[in-house]
Amino acid sequence: MKKSNIFAFIELTKLVEELKVDQSKLRQKLKSQSAYFNIIEPRYFSEGLVGEWESILSVIKQKGAKVNEEGRVVSNAVSNTIDHLSDKECLSLVERVNSIYDSVRKEFQ
Repeated sequence: MKKSNIFAFIELTKLVEELKVDQSKLRQKLKSQSAYFNIIEPRYFSEGLVGEWESILSVIKQKGAKVNEEGRVVSNAVSNTIDHLSDKECLSLVERVNSIYDSVRKEFQ
């Protein structure tokens, strides 16, 4: 079985480090790091982890982009979804990111 791409490992490492904050600041930190969910693509993961990353992405993008009256995007799907997540859902999402990071890290040990 092929390992995950080193790019996924490096970017997940940075994301996980940024998400190590007090729980009260988790939503804001998720929003400030939301680009990672757009740049780390499922194809960068090993076969065993693709499904989990795709599942995380489906949760983090579930609300879709927010548009104004003119149809212009004012908030991308990730940021818009984070705005609608409860504190518990934010924590759960971070736990899932940490879990997949641990799995990727083990592939490189």
